Amino acid sequence: MEIPNGAGEVLIKDGDSKPAKWHEAMMSYFGRLNYDYKQRYLLEGNLRYDGSSKFRPENRWQFFWGVSGGWRLSEESFMHSLSSVVNNLKLRLSYGVLGNQSGVDRYDGTQLYNFASSNGAYIGSGKVSTIDTNGKIVTTDRTWERIHSYNLGVDFGFLNNRLTGTFELFMKKNNNMLIDAQYPGVLGDNAPTMNLGKFEAKGWEGNMTWSDKIGPVQYHIGGTITYTTNKLIDLGATSVLKSGFVGKQQGYPLNSYFGLRYVGKIQTQEELEKYKYYYLDGNGIGMQDNLRLGDHMFEDVNGDGKLDQNDYVYLGTDDPKLSYSINIELEWKGFDLSAIFQGVGRRTVFRGGEGNETWRVPMSAIYLNTTTQSIGNTWNPENRNAYYPSYTSIGSINNYNYQCSSWSVENGAYLRLKNLTLGYTLPASWLAKTNAISKLRIYFTGADLWEHSKLRDGWDPEASRKTKDLGRYPFNRTFTVGVNATF
Repeated sequence: MEIPNGAGEVLIKDGDSKPAKWHEAMMSYFGRLNYDYKQRYLLEGNLRYDGSSKFRPENRWQFFWGVSGGWRLSEESFMHSLSSVVNNLKLRLSYGVLGNQSGVDRYDGTQLYNFASSNGAYIGSGKVSTIDTNGKIVTTDRTWERIHSYNLGVDFGFLNNRLTGTFELFMKKNNNMLIDAQYPGVLGDNAPTMNLGKFEAKGWEGNMTWSDKIGPVQYHIGGTITYTTNKLIDLGATSVLKSGFVGKQQGYPLNSYFGLRYVGKIQTQEELEKYKYYYLDGNGIGMQDNLRLGDHMFEDVNGDGKLDQNDYVYLGTDDPKLSYSINIELEWKGFDLSAIFQGVGRRTVFRGGEGNETWRVPMSAIYLNTTTQSIGNTWNPENRNAYYPSYTSIGSINNYNYQCSSWSVENGAYLRLKNLTLGYTLPASWLAKTNAISKLRIYFTGADLWEHSKLRDGWDPEASRKTKDLGRYPFNRTFTVGVNATF
């Protein structure tokens, strides 16, 4: 079979839709032009012409380009009077169009077929051979994503460059995002990837470093911070909210969580009967007649008298909007100390299984080897303000209480001592006596030594939301003692 958007023959494995052999290629032509006038005015232009075998010949090649400019204000004559304070000050602006083909199958532009020998209906004394599609509708007009990137920034150096840093604003727009098209299920095959989506991301970032010395002590203190938001503007079709983690939901950030709004625990028998009277019949949230005192209550957000998927609300995103780090370095008479603090903010976490919610954290079933944070903090008549509902081995109640909601999601913000290193370099005069070693440094390093986190589940704040099967490993701290020697 000849492949229009590949090369050569493609063989299909028995029982598998993946080719036994495949071809993939990419070719690019690119150029760059720089202009510098008196180290004050800077201009740069880029041009690319990219081709990928993932697309059909008529859609394979695309032009991409970018332009950027800079203005070094510190080189202007009107800034010379401030030269002792302002050593470097530069404004920069850029715009570019970039291409993206990631996440695209190699042969979506070609209809592949599966040949099954003697696998069909009986004709006479044996089965006939069949030919079927590979389970995916072909797409004929798919092409490169075109990502429009905007950037405005400033670079600075003050006080003899003891204080240096950058700050910038950025925005990216994608108006032809490659996403899976949505078609009625009666078509039989999966939808192809097409340029139907619209996506936008924007934010700001900055870094700053102060370097100086106090007597014999040299030190450096610096930090970085990034804030990013994104939104899937158009999915190319009508989308319906579902509970839990949703990678792509129109009108919301990528990797978002949706669920019910928690309004408290059932405290009295009267409150229990009233809650069941209003919402038990016809509910769509797993509410059962065997609810108990201390179990959760959820809000009828849209006020239609029912608790169902129409009451799901946005609960946050698994991707942190804020990330930052702090770096500290000290040097004194051969001793050196460095510490790196790292953290994130504006992140929401809901531990769930990948296709198997049984392994949800804090717990889905009483028999699981769950974390211990709930001990002594479960509801009972003497502990009505407890965070967790009462233990039970009834799966329907656990599934109801621990479904994705404003109660079960957690604040994923944390601050961590990512790395700490203490070292000592022996004086060269000591080493000269050995006639063999020119430099010797002894050091201790610890990784992930301390953290502050608001997570209740006892897990590593950097751990994935996924808790599939038994792939749940404990958090590790590492310690290293070493020697660096130069002979």
